[in-house]
Amino acid sequence: MNIDLTNKVAVITGGTTGIGLSIAETFAEAGAEIAICSSTVANVDKALNLIKAKNINAFGQVVDVSNRSSIFSFADNVEEKFGGIDIWVSNAAIYSPKKLIDTPEELWQRVMDINVKSVYYGGLIAADKIKKRGGGVLLNAASFASLMPSVGSGAYAASKAAIYGMTKTLAGELAPFNIRVVGYIPGVIKTRMTEPWIQSKGKELESQIALQRLGESEDVARVILFLASDYAAYITGTCVEISGGKFCVQNPKDAWL
Repeated sequence: MNIDLTNKVAVITGGTTGIGLSIAETFAEAGAEIAICSSTVANVDKALNLIKAKNINAFGQVVDVSNRSSIFSFADNVEEKFGGIDIWVSNAAIYSPKKLIDTPEELWQRVMDINVKSVYYGGLIAADKIKKRGGGVLLNAASFASLMPSVGSGAYAASKAAIYGMTKTLAGELAPFNIRVVGYIPGVIKTRMTEPWIQSKGKELESQIALQRLGESEDVARVILFLASDYAAYITGTCVEISGGKFCVQNPKDAWL
C-alpha cells in the first residue's frame, strides 16, 4: 500500500513534539505540505528545522488552541500560504495528573479549554476551510482514558470522553460536505508527556497490553496516515484504538507465560 498525500495540506495542532511531530513527519514523507503549531516558540522552531531539513515545505506558528482568534488566525495563515486545508488533526492536549476530587477548578477549566475547546474549533474550521476544498478529513485525538479512565487523571479522562462524543457528532454534521471525521485512541505511547508515568509504572503498564510492549509515536502516526488517506474513504464517525491490545482480555500477560 503506497499512500500518497501529494498536493494535500495537513495541519497538526500540537505537531511539534511526541505523537504530533511523528504525524507531521509521516504525512510529510507521504508528500503532504505541513502546518504545525505549539504554544511555545522554541518547540515550533525546533520542529520546523527538523522537518525542513528533509526538504519538506512546512509552516509553523505559535498558537493558543483554546483561543478562538488565535487558532482561527492560524487556519487563515495556513490557507493563505498553501491555498487551502485538506486534513486537520486536532492533536494538542495537556495532561492533569490529579484525582478528580483534588483538581482545582482552574486546572479543570484549562484542561477542558485546551483539550476539548480546541477540537470544537477544529470542527468549525473544517466546516469552513476543508469544505472549500470539496471535502477532506478531520482527525481528533481521543485516548484510552476515554474508554477506561484511571484514578489520578480524572479531568483528562473527562476531556477525552467528550472528544469521543464530539467525533461522532461532527461526523454526522460534516458528512454532507464530504468531510470524514475520525478519532484515534492511543494506548500507552512513549512520549515526553507520558515519561513520568512510564518511569513509575512501566512494567505494570506493559503487563496490561496484549503485545507486551509500550507504543512508539510512529505506531500511532502510521495509523493516522491511513485514516487520512483515500484507503479509509468509508471510515467516519468512529474512534480507532491504537493500544497494542490493552485490556483486550482481563489477563493479557497470561498468554506469555
